[in-house]
Amino acid sequence: MEKSEESSDFKNGGNVEARQSNLAIAGGLFILFILLFIPTLLTFFIFNVEQWSELLQKKVEYTIRTWTIAGLIFGGIIGAINVYFGAKRVFAMEKSAEAANKTAEAANKNAEAALKNVQLSEDKQITERFSKAIEQLGSEKIEVRLGAIYTLERIAKDSPKDHWTIMEILTAFIRENVPLTEDDKISNVKIVNNNSNNQEEKKEIKKLRLDIQETLTVIARRNYENDLRYQRLILSNINIVKANLYKANLKGANLTGANLKGANLIAADLRGADLTGANLTGANLLETSLTEADLAGANFAGASLTETDLRGAYLYTANLTGASLYKADLRGACLTKANFTEANLTEADFTNNKTIELNQIQYNTRNWEKAKYDKDFREKLGLPPEDTEN
Repeated sequence: MEKSEESSDFKNGGNVEARQSNLAIAGGLFILFILLFIPTLLTFFIFNVEQWSELLQKKVEYTIRTWTIAGLIFGGIIGAINVYFGAKRVFAMEKSAEAANKTAEAANKNAEAALKNVQLSEDKQITERFSKAIEQLGSEKIEVRLGAIYTLERIAKDSPKDHWTIMEILTAFIRENVPLTEDDKISNVKIVNNNSNNQEEKKEIKKLRLDIQETLTVIARRNYENDLRYQRLILSNINIVKANLYKANLKGANLTGANLKGANLIAADLRGADLTGANLTGANLLETSLTEADLAGANFAGASLTETDLRGAYLYTANLTGASLYKADLRGACLTKANFTEANLTEADFTNNKTIELNQIQYNTRNWEKAKYDKDFREKLGLPPEDTEN
């Protein structure tokens, strides 16, 4: 109905403009006729005035004046007509521009409405997928749970606003399914012998559930740029022995009390993570980044810390019995009361460290003389000055 009225108004407006143009043309022609007729009549009158019959020069002069005035009037009228039609053209162009703007605005509104509808449709689909995945996480069938885990990962990628909520759900899934029991509580003085034939110990380090491992993998490879600021992954007090966390991004994660016995943490990012009291016996931390991490009371007995970055880490009372610290970087780390018994310190870097004591290094460790120390500490150890030429 509105479109019909607009079309009718447009047609009526067009008819009015046409009539106005026709009237203007007719008026112009009439004025032209008058301007031609009056000078002609005056010329005829001038040349037939008896008093001026002998004054030809005067007649010619008045005739020229008459036509000059007529020409000026005609020129003025033509100019006025041009101004009039110019103004009409400008007005028409403005109306066209206004109509075009209205059309563009309408198109933009339609596009915005279409986009909003698409977003609403996508949000609805995501909500449905999300709800179904949450329901499937509780399934007794492993394949259904795995499908739910991968669906949640896809939603986290497709919808950044839901990313952190999904990470919280996945971490909660792990905490609920593999909690640390009383039997799993670690003793920070226990030494793990990797060559042990103890059947109970071998049985203790059993394979991690597939769905738990896949959940950890999804968390580890998430797009951390979508993490909420100042929020941490909560993976405290979980039992994930032998977990594969190769190159896992667990920066700043809360892993207090976690059982990571025998875990693969090669090249993992654990900068600023909280591993207070965590069990990492026999774990592989080759080239792992633990800068500024809280490792107080953590158990690294028998662990491989080869080329591990421990700069600024807090290792108060940490157990490093039998650990390999080959080329480990311990600059600026807090090593107060840390236990290095039988640890391999070959080329470990203890420079810029004021918390280490002689009795921690000199008597019970292996290859302590091959480690790097500050000049004054080397003197206390009775070592010659370090060869700086190499």
